[in-house]
Amino acid sequence: MSTGEAAGLCSVNPDTVLKWIKKGRLAATRTAGGHYRIDEHDLAALIPPHASADAFGPEPFANNLRPLRCWEYLSRPGSVRDECRKCVVYQIRAAWCFRIATSLGCEIGQKQSFCATSCEDCAYYRRVSGQATNVLVITSDKELVDGLGARDDTLEFRFARNAYEASATVCTFHAAFVVVDQEVIANGQPDLLDSLMADPRLPGVRIILGVPKGSFARIRSPLEKGVVSTIEKPFGQDRIAEVVIRFPVEPAPVTDKL
Repeated sequence: MSTGEAAGLCSVNPDTVLKWIKKGRLAATRTAGGHYRIDEHDLAALIPPHASADAFGPEPFANNLRPLRCWEYLSRPGSVRDECRKCVVYQIRAAWCFRIATSLGCEIGQKQSFCATSCEDCAYYRRVSGQATNVLVITSDKELVDGLGARDDTLEFRFARNAYEASATVCTFHAAFVVVDQEVIANGQPDLLDSLMADPRLPGVRIILGVPKGSFARIRSPLEKGVVSTIEKPFGQDRIAEVVIRFPVEPAPVTDKL
């Protein structure tokens, strides 16, 4: 990995990583262009305890200072979907898209014209209206499934053992977050993250990677694959909730709900 990626995992700046390398504290090789590359195993000892949950840092849209609008919540990290850019809600920076959708006509360019689902099924609307956030968990780890099985008023879970079951599930379950067990990827499904990110039924989906204890994700460009956090197994609902609340929305008044 690059010095920048290593710095993110260790919660330090890239200059600190360079100092570690030059002092011999951290092993590294150099590319033909003179850039340092670090093996993840050499870095493991320098990662602070519990750093893996926020290893990749917050998304550009994810901050605790301002609630996210629909085009931010439903877009890929650091970008806005083309469909959203064409929408009047984005153009006027409206607070709640569903208010526009239910009160204004199609001729203005909204009325769900660019939405993958109905308002009632939308991940953003569910969050704004105080409903449970949909979380799909892809794993064959029975212990992990059992640990997440208890009822929770803020998170709604569905489980799939592989990419095929996950694809069938999202036909009716529009997940805002997908927890992917890294062992599923390692066991013959290397394109799983790309498939999730490309699925039009999951606009703006954010991926949480479950990794073995003492390990961390082997992803070179995590944000490009939608991974916003890694969590060491085993973990419970509270760890997932910690990630979900990093993406705040503004609750809608009762009178504005559908």
